[in-house]
Amino acid sequence: MAAKRVLRWGLWLLALAAVVFVFASGYSTPRKYPERKLVRFWHRWQGDWEKQVQKIVEAFNKSQSEYEVVPVSVPSGGADSKFILGVIGGDPPDLMSMFNGAVPNMAANGFLTDLGTLMTPDEKKRFFEESYPSIRETGMFRGKCYGITIGADLMALYVNAQHLREAGYDPDKFPKTLEELEEMGMKLNKYDGKGNLTRLGFLLNDLVYVAHYFGGGFEMDEHGEVRLNTPENLRALKAIVRHRKAVGFDNVVRFQAGLNDIEGAASWAFMHGDLSVTYDGQWRVEELRKFKPEMEYRVYPIPPPREGGTPLGGQVGGNYMIVPISAKQKAGAWEFLKFWTGLNDPDRAATFYNLGGWLPYSPAVANSPTFQRWLRTNPQFQAFLDILASPNCKAPPPIANLQFLTDQIYRAEDRAVRGVMTPEQSLAELESKYREELAKRRALGYEE
Repeated sequence: MAAKRVLRWGLWLLALAAVVFVFASGYSTPRKYPERKLVRFWHRWQGDWEKQVQKIVEAFNKSQSEYEVVPVSVPSGGADSKFILGVIGGDPPDLMSMFNGAVPNMAANGFLTDLGTLMTPDEKKRFFEESYPSIRETGMFRGKCYGITIGADLMALYVNAQHLREAGYDPDKFPKTLEELEEMGMKLNKYDGKGNLTRLGFLLNDLVYVAHYFGGGFEMDEHGEVRLNTPENLRALKAIVRHRKAVGFDNVVRFQAGLNDIEGAASWAFMHGDLSVTYDGQWRVEELRKFKPEMEYRVYPIPPPREGGTPLGGQVGGNYMIVPISAKQKAGAWEFLKFWTGLNDPDRAATFYNLGGWLPYSPAVANSPTFQRWLRTNPQFQAFLDILASPNCKAPPPIANLQFLTDQIYRAEDRAVRGVMTPEQSLAELESKYREELAKRRALGYEE
């Protein structure tokens, strides 16, 4: 009996600690409409981004009189754990923004609501017919929609126009092949008297993304198997290794270690001239407008290699809205989600996407008058819309162990770049590690 009491008290204290941990780690805005149905919304944005989220919440609360959305800023560290504790404990948020990589895993464990069950037949028809395929598929798992984007992310090349002119290049006549870009990048590099890099012209890296431009990528094939050690992915990894050797592995490490490059802030190295050509996300367009409006730059899709290349490729990431399976106010969560995405009013929602420099969920939003007006003053954003509309823009594979796979891909790239393994050995080990993990999951009864 004593042991049971200790166990009971231990579980109670654990639950109490979880509640304290959840609510002490985040903070919310006070209620303005206490007579309305409460919709609790957890998100990860902070700083200037949080201000934009607050504007969208306020717009929704003013647009109707039934619900009040109250946002809670939950720091990224441990956010998934807080969410799981809330779902298991029966007191989760009604809506949460989550990075897309977590959606399949959360759905596989039964933590998420199938959003199709919240849609009317007309809403379901419009969502599945109008949304960009890659964005729609990123929120899917086993044929059901568990996440809808409120800010998809893609990568493209940011180009410092002044640097190119100084090196004898026309910033409006960008290289058409990856090989030409690499050659230009080498000429844009600058060094000090000791041979150390002081400005990086271009660096080819990120196998998850670059593989798409070689006709590869880590997607699921028609048999439900993830493509890993393929000739296309090998070509991409070999190109990354070759380029890194040309620039100098240690030189790049020293250079990057000296950068004051903070995510989402005005200290981005490209803003201060440390990088001539670099690929980054579409949100940087808005950051440049705010923090470096005088800077002349261009944005281009990554050019494919001269042979066997695929143009306008890439992999969608970003922030997806999910509704917990045990949420208390699913109807209100869905109303806010529709409001933000623009499912019912694309032109109104265009303003929300423009606030954060986010990619819209559908061409209906992108082609709306409001979005087009914004685009005319931010023409660099068009490159991302071109990639998003391309059939070569893909969603990550809808697998429950996506984070494990992503970690292993980056590890394989790191080992090949460092010279610990050849590209062939590195991809072979990636395949072996993934199959080993898959076998363990299946032995434990997990379905992929």
